[in-house]
Amino acid sequence: MADIKKKYAARAFVSCSLRPEDENFVNYVCRILDFHNIQAFGTVGKFSASPENPIALMNKNIPLADFVVIVATPRYLQKDLATGKITHGLSEMVHVETGMAIAHGKPVVLFVQEGTHIGNALPNITQYVVLNGQRTDFDAKRKLIFSLLNNAYLFVQKIKSDNTLKSVGKVAVGGLAVYGGIKLLQAIFGGEK
Repeated sequence: MADIKKKYAARAFVSCSLRPEDENFVNYVCRILDFHNIQAFGTVGKFSASPENPIALMNKNIPLADFVVIVATPRYLQKDLATGKITHGLSEMVHVETGMAIAHGKPVVLFVQEGTHIGNALPNITQYVVLNGQRTDFDAKRKLIFSLLNNAYLFVQKIKSDNTLKSVGKVAVGGLAVYGGIKLLQAIFGGEK
C-alpha cells in the first residue's frame, strides 16, 4: 500500500522549547496545528538540524513558513526588582524567532502554557491562547483557537494574493513597455525601406 502524504493548507515554523519537560505541551500544540491542517516544521533541533549556526538556520526556515507559531513554556524564574513579583518567563530564543518572523513579514500565533509569563512584547504583536493541556480546556477554547489559526491563514492568503497581483502587474507593465517600445521603433523606422 502506498504511503499517502497529507496535503496541508499552510506551514508553520514552530518556535518552542526542546527541553524534555516541555515536550508534551509542544507536541500538544503541534497536534492542534495538524488537526487544523497546518504542518509544523522548521524548528531547529526538532524538525530541522544542520551543522550551521542555529540562528542562521532559523533565518533560512522562517521565510519558508506561511506563519510562525510560538509555543511559550516556562523557562526562567523571573523577579521584578521593583515589586518583588516572581513569574515564570519564557526562553529568550522565542523572542529572537519572533523578531525574525516580524522582520520576514510573517504573522505570529502564540500558544501559552498556563503559568507562563510572556512579558510585554508578545501581547503587543499578536493575540494568544493560554492552554493547560486538558481536554475540557481545549473544548472551551476550540472556537478561539480555530478563529486565531483561520485568521492567520486568511492573512497569509491575502499576502500571497497581493504578491501575485503585484507580480502580474509587473509582468503586464513590462509587457506593455516592450509592446510600446516595439510600436515606437516601428513608428520611427517603419517608413524606411
